[in-house]
Amino acid sequence: MITIEQLSNFPKITSKCDISQIIVDTIKNEKFSIKDGDILCIASKLLSKAEGNFINLNTIIPSNLAKNIHKKLPRKDPRLIQVIIDQTQDPTGKKLRIENNFIGAFLPNGLFLTSGGVDKYKDDIVLSLPHNCDKIARNIGVRIQQQLGAKVAIIITDSDGRIDKVGATQVAVGLYGINGLRRTTFRKKNNVETICDMLAAASGLIMGQRGSGFPLVKISGYKYEFNAETKLIDAIN
Repeated sequence: MITIEQLSNFPKITSKCDISQIIVDTIKNEKFSIKDGDILCIASKLLSKAEGNFINLNTIIPSNLAKNIHKKLPRKDPRLIQVIIDQTQDPTGKKLRIENNFIGAFLPNGLFLTSGGVDKYKDDIVLSLPHNCDKIARNIGVRIQQQLGAKVAIIITDSDGRIDKVGATQVAVGLYGINGLRRTTFRKKNNVETICDMLAAASGLIMGQRGSGFPLVKISGYKYEFNAETKLIDAIN
């Protein structure tokens, strides 16, 4: 049986810190049971704050490209659009996708996210994604194994919308310990499923959006083969 459980009373993170140790300490303090084979899904926004990835829009000067996109998307601040462009590391805007009221971006690792993974924090402050989600996931997983003795997989999640649907779901943006893909064969047909996104979406049932829920969720009971060498890029086209 697969179960989903949140880690309650996680401390509020507002500046750079050793998030791996805070996660370990909170698991201890809350007597949160974890064991080999569990999967911990962690909200990317928590890690962005721990990295200090705060961007003050008042320091951003929009390019002509950002201003032109703003004319198509007037609800988007041109300074925010510039931050989204910056995340792609391509000033030409060729890695953006703009349609109706939607803007998405391909990041340097090939991942495509709504608004390039940029989230509003408060007032004129936004947060960019953690710089290397796979590395952070590994650091957290290794720290947990060293100090708590449990070999667990880590999935870093981020909220992501779709052009064709209202609202958002959770997708994987970083991995450790679990393959991002599940391959099965049925009636001689080979199937490939993005299991990392399925698990991320499952965690979203109780994780919540925009800080309203729990930043760390445990999934137990899903059978997988632990692999310390997995990376998200293995699940990206």
